[in-house]
Amino acid sequence: MLFGWLPAVAVELVARIPAWSNLVPAAVVIAAGGGGLLLAGVIVRHRRRKRVAQAVVAQRVRDEVTLLKAKLRGRLSAPASLLAGNTGVAPTMGACEAFEGDIDAAARTVLIEAGGHRTKAKQLLRGRMNAHGAERNGLNGSEVGHWRQLGALSLLDGVTDAIPPYSRAADLAPENAEAQMLVGVLHLKAGNLAAAEAAFRRQIEIGNAANGSGGVARYRGHTMLGDVLAARAENDEAIAAYAEAQRQIKALLSGGDHSLALERDLSAICDRIGDVHLARLDLDVALENYRQSLEIAETLAARDAQNAVYQHDLSVSYDRIGDLLEKKGDREGAIDYFRKSLTIAKTLCLRDPDNTEWQWDLSASYDRIGDALIAQGNLKDALASYRNGLAIAEGLARRDPAHAGWQRDLAISYHKLGSLEAIDNPAEAREFLEKGRAIIDRLAQIAAHQAQWRSDLSRFDEVLKTLDG
Repeated sequence: MLFGWLPAVAVELVARIPAWSNLVPAAVVIAAGGGGLLLAGVIVRHRRRKRVAQAVVAQRVRDEVTLLKAKLRGRLSAPASLLAGNTGVAPTMGACEAFEGDIDAAARTVLIEAGGHRTKAKQLLRGRMNAHGAERNGLNGSEVGHWRQLGALSLLDGVTDAIPPYSRAADLAPENAEAQMLVGVLHLKAGNLAAAEAAFRRQIEIGNAANGSGGVARYRGHTMLGDVLAARAENDEAIAAYAEAQRQIKALLSGGDHSLALERDLSAICDRIGDVHLARLDLDVALENYRQSLEIAETLAARDAQNAVYQHDLSVSYDRIGDLLEKKGDREGAIDYFRKSLTIAKTLCLRDPDNTEWQWDLSASYDRIGDALIAQGNLKDALASYRNGLAIAEGLARRDPAHAGWQRDLAISYHKLGSLEAIDNPAEAREFLEKGRAIIDRLAQIAAHQAQWRSDLSRFDEVLKTLDG
């Protein structure tokens, strides 16, 4: 009788008391002889299935995190308004890495528990925060982390969705410079300039209070304060903020800190100063700052030729100088820099064909060269360059039809090709132009409904607040 019912008991035991699985086999073998061997086999199979299930979840989380980070970078680089161009989108001085770090923190805990599902992970985090609220007797470090993880996962829905949780994290950690920086970046992206300025000034205060250890917080705070001032067109004040950030970075470098991150940030600040001078049409001063940035970018890229970030930075520097030379009327010089950028963009795409950022850069490089060739009167080569760019833009638009920026870029490509083909190929020109017009018309309709959608969103938010406790 013992051997007849033992397997059923084994299955029930394994299902109900998995914590025994490391101890039961030997004990049962000793107690039950051959029947114990059968129970041991059941438990071994159970362990194996559990390991396989855990491996599947872990891989799903890794895949999801890769996609989330790519989408996050897109959110941070997107223009503030739907139909805006990409001007004014500057590197966020460590903020992107910090946001990605919060996603990594979620991946190690709550995303695993949620089986890789972001919505469920957000629900779990809210539940934990509600528990913190009921039990709080002072600042809870884990609670700050939970709010930041919720903010990072919410950033994938939109910048405004991420502001409340990151604001809560900053309130709970008023002496944490990074927490102030992140909420400041989000306010800046959302156009809340007063709130962004307050956050960055607080970041600078924290850096000042930390004395020697607060150098990075100080110079990054001054840099992003400059971004706020530049957004207000307070150009002199913006340049002064950037210059202070430059001074502080150079002091860190002269003090023996030879971090590559410092040099990269110094290059980015040179670009920002150049951008402000360009906005004031001080072209020679802008070019001088862009060349200073280029010198650093070339050094970093040569030092680590396999570093895609450094190579991308170098490509951007070439494009900036090319754009400025074109404005100064030096078309040959502009094309030379654009071709250097194109070479890097091709290399990056070959290394990582699935990287949509590299693909977009390559398409933009073809467009820049096409524009410069038209200015030279070389319509044939311009047409070929535009077609190369169009093929990539169409691929990106198919990959993500909801990406308004890519849709607009595709429409611009259609317009450029349609305008050129109108000379010798009016039928194809009409097809291009009608495709482009349809895209812009659709985007315009979306933009026209934004006010109504904001009202609709507020209704969802009202109900969601009741669920958050």
